[in-house]
Amino acid sequence: MKRILPMAAITLIFLTFSAFAGDEYISVDKDGNMIVSGPFNALIPKPAIAKVAGPVHSTPSFLDEHLKVSLAGFFAADQFITVQVETTDAGAGTLSNKNYPVREIAGREFRVRDTCMDISQEMLDSNSDPTFEFIEGQSVQIVPAMQAVQLVVINDEGTAQGTILFMRNVPAGCAAMSDEFKTGFDAAFERFVGSIRKVD
Repeated sequence: MKRILPMAAITLIFLTFSAFAGDEYISVDKDGNMIVSGPFNALIPKPAIAKVAGPVHSTPSFLDEHLKVSLAGFFAADQFITVQVETTDAGAGTLSNKNYPVREIAGREFRVRDTCMDISQEMLDSNSDPTFEFIEGQSVQIVPAMQAVQLVVINDEGTAQGTILFMRNVPAGCAAMSDEFKTGFDAAFERFVGSIRKVD
């Protein structure tokens, strides 16, 4: 299995935060559920054992392209889920998930990819990006490795992207990850997606 940082994590690491009014795509209700609105509309139930972090909103720019991003997460001791919605003012078709494999999850086809990432404390200490620090600040166990699955949806115009990143700590590292661990991880992700579909 290739050990690369998922695109959602790469995106998270290079965003910078600044508050902006309006166009905030994620909010949290009194029970800790995420309410996604704007280019996508969904209620994402809070897992029972998780704490909620965020949402945080940012407006990063890359040359002439301007993004609006909302990010929030559910965190437990050894795993976390982040939900991110971003829009771009670049031309139609800028955003795409066509290079992602199609997988059936909770009775529906989605574009997803997964990987295991070996992560050292030195890697964490050398990264001072505010978004990565958002994840680190939630007291989740990241070292020595994380199994990750990323689900990405794109709007019809290709100008909005919704990303769910589901990660769980691999205590012995990627090379030692068992089939049983991976099966349990996949089942947990399917239950999470199923919980969203039940209230959709």
